[in-house]
Amino acid sequence: MAIPLDNVYYLLCYAWNRLEARDRVDVTTIVGNRVENLLAKVLTEGTAHLLRSGIDRNYLPEQLEERRVRGKLLVSESAKRLLLQRGLAACSVDELSHDVQHNRLLKAALRTLVALEGLDDKLRPRLRAQLRAFDDVSDIPLTTGAFRGIQLHRNNARYGILLQFCELLSRCWLPTPGTGRHRFHPFTASEQQMGELFQAFVRNFLVREQSTYRVTAPKLTWRETALGETPPGWLPEMRTDAVLERPEHVVVAELKYYAQPFSVRYDTARLRSAHLCQIGTYVDHYATSEAAGGRRVSGLLLYAGPPTLPAQSYEIRGRRLHVRSLRLDQPWQSIHRDLLEMVAALES
Repeated sequence: MAIPLDNVYYLLCYAWNRLEARDRVDVTTIVGNRVENLLAKVLTEGTAHLLRSGIDRNYLPEQLEERRVRGKLLVSESAKRLLLQRGLAACSVDELSHDVQHNRLLKAALRTLVALEGLDDKLRPRLRAQLRAFDDVSDIPLTTGAFRGIQLHRNNARYGILLQFCELLSRCWLPTPGTGRHRFHPFTASEQQMGELFQAFVRNFLVREQSTYRVTAPKLTWRETALGETPPGWLPEMRTDAVLERPEHVVVAELKYYAQPFSVRYDTARLRSAHLCQIGTYVDHYATSEAAGGRRVSGLLLYAGPPTLPAQSYEIRGRRLHVRSLRLDQPWQSIHRDLLEMVAALES
């Protein structure tokens, strides 16, 4: 499914709860539909804003040789290097520096984008110019592990969405086996990554854009009795994608992103049995749990497209099940409208 880049950007803003950035970057000016141009556009616009306000600095320890003691005297280091005989001392001094991890990661992302083939020629010179502002920042490889432990606070919170885009780029920058090199693999080509994005988008969209239902994503509990010598812990977790609650009605939703959500055999289309069994199990377990509180419980299978999947509603084992699709290749205003109309129709 080819999703326009401006829609991809909106999906990310909702999924990451960064709606304040939704209109900060004009992604409609991006040429073509290459994801790397979207990442470069967002990062170069965000970096330009950072440079105007000044990139972050922090105090970092630096070891110096001084004739007068500054900071902390390093006695053992001074003795080991025979500095005292020369009238010097090893000192550890905290100096303000731009060489902090979030600047290193931003520099690594800019450097990675500059080297990408197929990048828009209008974006590459801006990225190169911005890299020069990070000359005093160390070079590190762009890896997902490098983002662990990053802690932002009120004074550098403006790095938040930029680092999320940097981390997204790191997940697309994958090694090529046997070559020692890396290649860019767009996250939009991965059903797993797009499935996670679609789930987070729908949940956060419904939290923000409608007030009829309270939206959560609880984990359901098996009501099992292990027999004989059955070891514990073998049953899979039942993690819902979204549960919509109101005083008299609950909707358990499964949110799916598949290039082909239904199966076709002998020119006949059928819903996937695994998806129906999954949503049926979730609805049954929720309906008989204390959380249901005697309320009416129904199920929703929501697919990201395609337009050939018709709207369907069934009553199975006394519970209603709705199957719907949301086209992500249409204008954003239509996505916004269709999702709200679908939620409003669940009551009827």
